[in-house]
Amino acid sequence: MKSKVLRIKLFYILLIIILAAAGGIMFRIRMVPSPQERTTHEFFNDIMEQKNYDEYLSADLKDHPFPAFVKQEGISQIRVEGMESISRNQRRVWISALFPAGRIPFYLDMVKYDGRWMIIRLPEVMQQTHGIPVKEMDKEKDQSRWMIALGSVSVELTVPSSADIKAGQPVSFTALDDMLASIQPLQPVKLTKVLSLTQTTLEDEQLGYFNIEGPFPVFLKEKDEYSFSGSYYLPIGTTEALLYSTEDQTGRMAVMTQPFDNYELIRVILRDSGYTSLLHSHLEITCADGFTVSSPPSGIHLSFDEGDIVEFKPSEAGTEVRRNGELLSSSNFRWHIQSKGQAPLYVKNIHRSQAHPGSGTPYGGKLEVTMTDGSLVLINEVALEKYLYTVVPSEMPIKFGLEALKVQAVAARSYAARAIRSTRYREYGAHLDDSTASQVYNNISEQDVAVHAVNETAGIVAVYNDEIVDTRFFSSSCGYTANHHEVWSNSRNEFPGDEIPYLIAQPQYSGKLPDLYREENFRAFLNQDVPDGYDRFSPYFRWTVRMSRRQLEAVISSNLASLYQQQPLFVLTKTAEETYESRDIPEQTDMGTLLNIEVLRRGEGGNMMDLEITTTHGTFRIIKEYNIRRILQPVDYLNGSPVILHCHDGTSRENFPLLPSAFAYIDFERDSEGNIQEVTIRGGGYGHGVGMSQYGSYGLTLMGKTWQDIIKHYYPGSELYNLSD
Repeated sequence: MKSKVLRIKLFYILLIIILAAAGGIMFRIRMVPSPQERTTHEFFNDIMEQKNYDEYLSADLKDHPFPAFVKQEGISQIRVEGMESISRNQRRVWISALFPAGRIPFYLDMVKYDGRWMIIRLPEVMQQTHGIPVKEMDKEKDQSRWMIALGSVSVELTVPSSADIKAGQPVSFTALDDMLASIQPLQPVKLTKVLSLTQTTLEDEQLGYFNIEGPFPVFLKEKDEYSFSGSYYLPIGTTEALLYSTEDQTGRMAVMTQPFDNYELIRVILRDSGYTSLLHSHLEITCADGFTVSSPPSGIHLSFDEGDIVEFKPSEAGTEVRRNGELLSSSNFRWHIQSKGQAPLYVKNIHRSQAHPGSGTPYGGKLEVTMTDGSLVLINEVALEKYLYTVVPSEMPIKFGLEALKVQAVAARSYAARAIRSTRYREYGAHLDDSTASQVYNNISEQDVAVHAVNETAGIVAVYNDEIVDTRFFSSSCGYTANHHEVWSNSRNEFPGDEIPYLIAQPQYSGKLPDLYREENFRAFLNQDVPDGYDRFSPYFRWTVRMSRRQLEAVISSNLASLYQQQPLFVLTKTAEETYESRDIPEQTDMGTLLNIEVLRRGEGGNMMDLEITTTHGTFRIIKEYNIRRILQPVDYLNGSPVILHCHDGTSRENFPLLPSAFAYIDFERDSEGNIQEVTIRGGGYGHGVGMSQYGSYGLTLMGKTWQDIIKHYYPGSELYNLSD
């Protein structure tokens, strides 16, 4: 019996030993990593040890951003959490790693290729230089969902509970497969006043320059709500804004803390004496009351007495300030010049119609000088209403009377207020310039009746659907205005451009002749007597130009190449396949003998939109009214008799710099063999023909119309609004 019990005990002991041995073998088997796990660890080790890891990746993953992000963040705590078989030769490896935001799960896909496992899928990486967490959703114990505003779009991310994220705190961040992996708060900088903005630089009045990167979205914060205003949308002159930057003060985004509605001051970039350039080689400034010159970011403040003349010059050290040739100071920042009293500042080397002999042209407000591309830029910051005191008489003859000048004042104020929110000259720190490219400013001194017109309409602008109207205006019409989209291309270089509901073709007399886009109808309209036309007092209401064929050939040869360089999409060459293409036209190209000119398309108001010019050296299509007016320039290039523009009031002009308008038709005198001998261009009006006609406004006042009536006539559907309301 004892031996039997002993045998049973020995059996169980042996069984335990066998099971223990088997268990040890199984444990050791489980401790041996799979080929996929080995590949995973080797891949991450090579990343961190800066070895070449390309051998683990399929060809399409060679430039994937995930390895660079892992290396940047120093991710070393990698843990394989599990594995999933997708197919016989494909596996999904589930991994977690400790990232700055917390432990993040993700996965790699691998495929067996030529006896080894290769990674064919890495986590999607979203790296954002900016974003505003705006809303937390679906909060759980270890994570939650957040909506982050990026600009015009938002993203939803899963955020670990350990991440430092707060609503309304702008951040830069990186996400892996829509899971937040890294987050860095952006640092707020309270701006004092935005003076200029480019794709790479923001200039503040007191703080100087900041580098900016990325799309630079701008948000408006109202209460706790953020709305996207636009990329780079910080109006020049903004004072209520925060710049959000990295630790090295590189700007990534901005938040306006209140809506921009400051229309009290306008910033005008002043061109040279010939209105040909925005840049100046040097500037000389003086003031009867003495003046100060300061550069706030540099901490420099200079004072000058009555009669002192200060010269500004560009140099490698920045913009120099000199008096009597002596260098006083220099700065890489903007110089601010201000009168000590009420006397205006005089710019000695800018000459306008009102310039004083020896003193130059006077400017109210303050001046600013800054350097760009080795030259100087001059800005005049002035009160909007005072700006209009010299714009109105510079743009409209004061003989038109008070009521017409009120129309001009409202149109000019609306144009200026709209420009304050625009971006055209923001790289220089201005809203508009002082030439016909914007509005003519300070060419004529203040006139009492014009000042009265401005004061009587103080603050009033035209609005359409709560937006300030684009108050285009021009000298005079032929009896019809043009549609905006049939004169200008849009920002995408498409022509016709974008329709604007209040800038439309309208009759400028009591009647309507339909279908002026038809050649025969337009000719009939232009040839008929229009005794009640609102613009009939303009010398350009009707006009005629006669040129010899050789004169017009010289005009075309002189202008076609430069016109192509400026507008390559709208100066086309006809090909052998009867299509039109944008092809280079070398300078001084002889266009050959003129064979024909044909209007291919007219706008609703009759303005030429497309013109085909056929010569013995090619056929060319000229598109848009300004290009057509240049290619038909009534100027003699042969050094012979001047080309005469005959106006309907009996006056004439020699070598007029531009065809007065695109409201015209063309006739030829040919010899018995059909060769062109003379060209006659008959037209009407002066200017682009869109919006308000200045002579038409004058004519309407003579008919008893008020300035309010006239504004609503030229900008139909608009309402009047006071900016101070």
